[in-house]
Amino acid sequence: PAAAPAAAPAAAPALDDDALAARALMRDAAALGDDERYRRDVATRAEQATGEAYESMPIEEFGKAMLRGMGWKEGEGINGKAEVVPVEYVPRPQLLGLSATPAAEAGGGGKGKKFIKPGESREPKKDMIYIDKETGKQKWVKKVGEELVERGATGFAAGAPVAIVGGVHKDLYARVVSTGGIADQMSAVVKLTVSKETVQVPLSDLRPVDLQLEKSRAGFAFRQAAQEEAAAAAAREPA
Repeated sequence: PAAAPAAAPAAAPALDDDALAARALMRDAAALGDDERYRRDVATRAEQATGEAYESMPIEEFGKAMLRGMGWKEGEGINGKAEVVPVEYVPRPQLLGLSATPAAEAGGGGKGKKFIKPGESREPKKDMIYIDKETGKQKWVKKVGEELVERGATGFAAGAPVAIVGGVHKDLYARVVSTGGIADQMSAVVKLTVSKETVQVPLSDLRPVDLQLEKSRAGFAFRQAAQEEAAAAAAREPA
């Protein structure tokens, strides 16, 4: 019997325009010498960018441009998912441990240095905290971009806000000027918030005030003192 005819070779896939152009360039380059290829390469290079070109280029948009290429849209998450808001933790140096101190950071801590770096200051670093605007309470996690506020004086330290819960100045707010005395006879010199008058009040008639809590729940310190007094009176009554 006659042999079966051989199968025809598979046709090569058609080349697109980019492949044809690349083949032509490689053929032309092979026909040129090294010197001629170098001269053509130098002649076709772009001019060196000027400082004005760098300043006019909005480099802040590079990151967004990359995200848009991955399907991101302004105000949305990747691939149509809900937007994820980044958060950051607020340092708590008071919880570092016994005798521990926070490492020096830019903007402070240069007091003992002979020379300080750009951005540092010889002023002590401020104790900054985050206060939630909705609840008025201090929190340790915040959204990126939310501002910190400087921690105010607390307790009976000079400058700390207090509520007067007893005596002739009862139900008034004030700020501590100084404290003094001995044992159970401690008192404080305070400046009244409204009249700016300076008076002396026993510490037993003062309560520290949390300003953020007082703003959201006006009169909280006075109500708390009244509840404490009522509880103490009930405990003294005979069964």
